[in-house]
Amino acid sequence: MDIFKEDAQCQLNEKLNETRIKFLSLWENYNPAGFKQRYRESLKITEGKCLEIYEEEKQMCEKIQLTKKVIAEQKAFIEQTRLNMESVNKNFENIERQKQEVSEKIKKLKEGLLTKQELISTQKQENKAKLKELNTSAEMFKKRMGLEIRKVHGEQLQFIFKCISHKNPKQPFTFLLKISEEGNYEVTSCEPPLECMPLLQEKLKETNNFSAFLANVRKAFTTLV
Repeated sequence: MDIFKEDAQCQLNEKLNETRIKFLSLWENYNPAGFKQRYRESLKITEGKCLEIYEEEKQMCEKIQLTKKVIAEQKAFIEQTRLNMESVNKNFENIERQKQEVSEKIKKLKEGLLTKQELISTQKQENKAKLKELNTSAEMFKKRMGLEIRKVHGEQLQFIFKCISHKNPKQPFTFLLKISEEGNYEVTSCEPPLECMPLLQEKLKETNNFSAFLANVRKAFTTLV
């Protein structure tokens, strides 16, 4: 038992000796002035790192604000572009609609022009037929009743009747005639004047019988003698 006690005492003494040596070593290395200096240096390093981190965070905040500003500008640009596109689309739709309307108007004008050309062509044919009838009637009256026809200004024809007055067979009885745009016979003047001329014209318009019209005009002139 004594041997065991001695071994345990020896081991304890060794442990205590090691602890004393460590403590002394620590105590010898402990230097309050050096510890404060190292503390100040550590604080300075820490402060420098904190300043670096602060500057980095400050720059990061500036970058974030700049990015937000750029994003806002881009959003505004995109919105304005969208509005411009809508305006362009509306203008394009208006132009297409106006183009369609103009095309419809041109189509109607062309159709109206063709119709008018057809009417003019038909009217010309009718006028030719009327002139032919007029010439035929005039030739007949010229031979039988001394009628003379002259072409005067404004595409008008002058009809001159003679041999109406027994006292003066050469005395002229005249009237001017033209064909209107509507294709109707129209007396523009009469010498001497005949009060019944409007009625004779109306009857001519209804019957389209020019020979009868000339006969009636001559008969009316004879009543003036």
